[in-house]
This record gives sequence, C-alpha cells and structure tokens, in this order.
Amino acid sequence: MIPLSPGLLIGAFDLLRLAELTPLALREVPGSFGKLGGMPVKDVLSVVQGLNWIEANPSGAAVLTLSGARIRGLADHQARTRAAVLDYIDIVRPAWLQAAASGRSRVLLFAGSAIAQVFDEAGLVSGTDGATVAFWDALAARARGLKDDRLTAIGRIGERASIEFEQNRTGHKPLWVALESNADGYDVLSIVDKTDPRQLSIEVKATTQSNGGYFYLTQNEWRRAQETDHHVFHLWRVDDESPVYPPVVVTTAAMSEHVPANMGEGEWQGVMIPFAAFPNAA
Repeated sequence: MIPLSPGLLIGAFDLLRLAELTPLALREVPGSFGKLGGMPVKDVLSVVQGLNWIEANPSGAAVLTLSGARIRGLADHQARTRAAVLDYIDIVRPAWLQAAASGRSRVLLFAGSAIAQVFDEAGLVSGTDGATVAFWDALAARARGLKDDRLTAIGRIGERASIEFEQNRTGHKPLWVALESNADGYDVLSIVDKTDPRQLSIEVKATTQSNGGYFYLTQNEWRRAQETDHHVFHLWRVDDESPVYPPVVVTTAAMSEHVPANMGEGEWQGVMIPFAAFPNAA
C-alpha cells in the first residue's frame, strides 16, 4: 500500500463522504475525479481499499464497510486521522512500528517526513493528555504484538500521578520522559525542591494489588539511579484505576539493599522486588 500522507488521508476522508452521500460505481471512481485532497484519485482509492474502508456492493456501487463507517462517524479530522493510523498499522505493519516500543520520539525520528506530518495533524507530536498517551501506548502495544497492554496502562497511571505529585511538591511541572523514550532509565524528570532547581530523576513503579505485589527493576534503571546524585523511586498503589496518595518515595540507598551484585562472569539484567520490602508500601 502507498505510505500514508496528510494529502492521502484528506482525499480518503473526502471519498468516504462522497460514497456515503452520492451513488458511485466503484470501478468508475478513478475516471470520475482528477484528484482528491490534492492527490491522484487512484492513490486515494488504493488507500481506502487497502484499509478496508470501502467496497463494492452486489450492484457495483461504492459503499462503506463497517471500518469505513466507523472512521466516517468520528467527530473530526483529528480523531479520524488517529484511527486511520491505527488501521494502517494493523494492516501494513510498517517497519517503523518497531520504534514505537521505545517511545514517541523514536517513531518521529524513523517514520519519515510524511508519516511525521500525519502524526502532527493528528495532534500526536506533543501533549500528555489522556487520549494522546493512550494512542502512543496502543502503538507501543502493537509494536510488541499486543492489542491490550494492561501493565502499561497501570504504569501510566503511576507516571501521571508522579507528575502531579511533583508539581504540587515543587511548584514546577516535571517532564514526562518515559512518554518520549524508555531508554533513559527513568520516567519523570523533576527538581529537588522549590528552592533547589537541581534535576531529580524519578523511576515510577505501580501495582493494583492492595497487599503484596512486586515491581521489576532493570539493570538500566539501576544504573541511572547510581549515576546521578539526585534520584528516587515512586511506588504507587492503584485502586480502581486511581492512584492512592501519597506514593512511597524510596531513595537509591534504600533500594540498594534489595539489588543483586554481579558475581564472577555473571551479570544480572533484572530483579523482582516486593512492594512490601519498604516500610510504607505494605
């Protein structure tokens, strides 16, 4: 299928509208319009058929499929564009999808200018509102071959809660690092306190278990904790999709008591640590 571009999507949405409003013989569409959305109609038709949005009924007329009707029924261009990207990914599985597992910035770097423009028109290049974060999590889940990633959703609740907690604590809005990239070894970048602007990196862990529960600490996350002078861990309990305030704040020194050491030729990659290992976590 032809790679998506803003012009192709505009043309595709126009064609869906025309097919809904006007009887069109599908085989006559290429000869009936010169361009749609500024793009050759044959390319637009290739997209709508490739995404299974339009088909010919028994009499040959162009009609919307269930997927096409779903796209057409969305509220506005931005919502349609977001849904179109997910449809495109599910069908085409483009090579750049794998970058989504590493965060938003990696996708924008590797997807190419046309797709980057599509993301921009969809309002996905920046922003941390719930719908935008959910979109990028859905993209990352698809990169891992999943349609639903419950653990990621729980983790995002914790990360958003840490951002709110830190903003209230310091008076400064922290950066949501994990949304852009998961390679940095921490999730949120704040400051030490209201009078100390030095950077404080925060790794966030969350669980839905009211008692017990474990979190997974990677070697990369631990390396970051050791390399910086100001780093803490936020441990959150999540009850019915709502974080239980306040978080348990764990220092690097306290965490070190539960981290293994490399021995001989062996090198650890990750460790499971119970939330109950810390006094206020149980």
